[in-house]
Amino acid sequence: MQQRRPHAYKSRRNLLRAGICLAIASSSSTVFAAPMLEEVLVTAQKRSQSTQDIPVAVTGLTGTQLDKYGFENASDISAQVPNMQVSGPYGDIQPIFAIRGVSMSDYSSNQASPIGVYVDETYLAPVYSHGANFFDIERLEVLRGPQGTLYGKNTTGGAINIITRTPQFSDEPSNYIKLGAGSFNATSAEAGAETQLIDGILAARGALSFKRDEGYVDIVGRSEKGAQTDFQGGRFALHFAPNDTWDAVFKYTTSGNDALSTPARNEGRTDLLGAPNSDYNAYSRQSRNLDFHETEANEVGALITNTEILGLTVTFAGDGFSITSVSSYYDADYYQKADTDGSPNDLLTITWSSDTIGYSQDLRFSSEFDGMFNIIAGVYFGYEDQYMHNIYDIFDTPPDVRVGLAKPDTVQQYPFLLDYGMLDQRMETQKTSLAAYSQMRFDFTDRFGMDLGLRYTKDGNEQTYFNISRVGYDGSPRGTYVPGNTTGVDDAYISLPLSQSQLIDILGDPTLLLNLLNIGYTHGPYTLDSAPELEANEAEWTGKLGLDYRINEDVMVYVSASHGYRSGSFNGGAYYLARPIETAYASPEYIDAFEVGFKADLLDNSMRLNAALFSYDYTDQQFINVVGFSNFLENAGSSKIAGAEAELWARITERLTLQIGLGFLQTEFSELTLANTETIADADDRVDLSGNELISAPKLNYSISLDYDILVTEAGYLTTNLNGNFQDDQWYSAYNDEYGYGAIRQDAYWLFNARTSWHAADDSYSVSLWVKNLMDEEYDSYAINLQAGFGHDNYLAGPPRSYGAEFTYRF
Repeated sequence: MQQRRPHAYKSRRNLLRAGICLAIASSSSTVFAAPMLEEVLVTAQKRSQSTQDIPVAVTGLTGTQLDKYGFENASDISAQVPNMQVSGPYGDIQPIFAIRGVSMSDYSSNQASPIGVYVDETYLAPVYSHGANFFDIERLEVLRGPQGTLYGKNTTGGAINIITRTPQFSDEPSNYIKLGAGSFNATSAEAGAETQLIDGILAARGALSFKRDEGYVDIVGRSEKGAQTDFQGGRFALHFAPNDTWDAVFKYTTSGNDALSTPARNEGRTDLLGAPNSDYNAYSRQSRNLDFHETEANEVGALITNTEILGLTVTFAGDGFSITSVSSYYDADYYQKADTDGSPNDLLTITWSSDTIGYSQDLRFSSEFDGMFNIIAGVYFGYEDQYMHNIYDIFDTPPDVRVGLAKPDTVQQYPFLLDYGMLDQRMETQKTSLAAYSQMRFDFTDRFGMDLGLRYTKDGNEQTYFNISRVGYDGSPRGTYVPGNTTGVDDAYISLPLSQSQLIDILGDPTLLLNLLNIGYTHGPYTLDSAPELEANEAEWTGKLGLDYRINEDVMVYVSASHGYRSGSFNGGAYYLARPIETAYASPEYIDAFEVGFKADLLDNSMRLNAALFSYDYTDQQFINVVGFSNFLENAGSSKIAGAEAELWARITERLTLQIGLGFLQTEFSELTLANTETIADADDRVDLSGNELISAPKLNYSISLDYDILVTEAGYLTTNLNGNFQDDQWYSAYNDEYGYGAIRQDAYWLFNARTSWHAADDSYSVSLWVKNLMDEEYDSYAINLQAGFGHDNYLAGPPRSYGAEFTYRF
């Protein structure tokens, strides 16, 4: 809620709005400026407010700041946001965000992230749509902590708001053309232009973006490279303001990517006789002398995404209040053929495809009363229909016979893998969310205030279609598991009980010998019929209580307690037996968060320091676990998260600006039991992982950015930016270093970027030279253990050093 302040405070803020931007090198058309920081305005609480006036942990970045850092995709965001990480199981197009240790381990396309992503207030559920809107951006906002009051979809980790440019009724030009070229034969073009169709009443804006590169992963024996970019996007916006009372903004965005996907790096973990460090096909990458960004993958296929977004925002401004309607619709689809084994053999290739349609309606009332009390209240409805179709091509190249010697538990499986074929998985889910919410603001004095937020949500989740079948490598039907498996065994086949654990189980319960009657694949006759429909309904109260006190006009302290929730989800992975709702559906997850912090403008507004301490109780975290050929979506008991973060901005001189971000996390699973993937023949062997650290939760992360104006003349100025980001050791699996998962991690590393630009004095043009990953650091952004089913670990490498030039013309 907006803070009420004496007139002197407001006047001071108005003066700040005229100050120089934090990133003078990128955004200022004025050559000389006083050493003062600019106020950053955000709409994180559904009002236009200064980041320094709201008792919320939020980082706001303007479009010019994004240009300064060279941000091009969602993965770049974490470089300047404390306690935020981004991993990419399938590259930039499908980022997985983690904020303050809250993340998702599920790579299935049907699972929504605990970090809500919004484009112009349109909530985007599919993770493959999150990387498709980074062009013609006005600003970016990252809220840390559970969002259970004002936002369209309840989230436990935070929210990312992408606000694109809206056409304005102003003679001040905001048109531009940006052209770029760089390493890996990269080319890019972006343009935006607007005009008033009816003076003062109707304005229009258009924007286009194109990005191409040949990719940075060399594929042995193939002329094309993997990890390509082939992006194109466009946006059209109309702004209609017939009078001082009504205001309407319509935006239509379409974007897509069509390129070769990012191949995995195969690190064999099986010691076969005469072939150490191999996978189950006896392939050993270590013996091939490959570079870090080189692969022998043979099935690298297309990565295709398309996203369309339509949004209409209508505002009625009354006397002391406003009513806002936000209507949105999106259609996003995704296709990828992924060489998951990362080898020249056909060990595991997965074809992912998904199509999601969603729409939502938010109607809210916002007051602007003169007294101590103000309120935002509204109702929200959201709907999502997703169809998912995945094909798992398994052991097209048969496993090496030596696997049975290295891992005796696999002996009884060998005959079933010689002609296993492919799993054909189809699933449709429909989700609805209906909520009523309010956030009340009480300004008891000019210095002391309270926020009280409350939200009631009813979520419905239906699995209207589910089928898993087995087909041959040529696509010919073999049989159907779901529906059709009548054995009662949730596995692809029943084999002879040859392992020690199986023999012990039979001695304890001789009735298990009856399973021998069903030896073979567990599927029934082939059909495309659906398993029985499943439905889950949830209702939850969430909210927040916050107190803030302004010590003086420049320093505010605050404390808050909040309750966040993320609705449940159906298991999007593969399994082999029709399940009841109790095991086919992961229950909602919850966070109870406590936070204390302060925000301060210091040294006559030449320095800004924001900091926070927080503590989370995290229960029923939704968690994907891969065991052999099966994926299990489970609830991970409970965990504890505690941490601290700080952000410092300082105008040291008129020419030198410093920015530092610091994050610290202490995480621990206090209750977590998962399958032991080292004993694949014993499905009941489970291990206690309590005490382990959470995924994507490095203890330390910090960033630093320096802006320096090298040369200032009447014709323009030459400026440079150097920024670095440090990520401490982090795990990509909840098993940490136990049960064969010790390598599913990333050691601590630094990434440095640099950008030098010449800006014309009138800001009509700029020329930039840039380098990303200056030190050519080799690091992995994602890893998963596939040892139980395939004998190797799977890694996706972050991009190497890249460089380029950019020219921008503004008119």
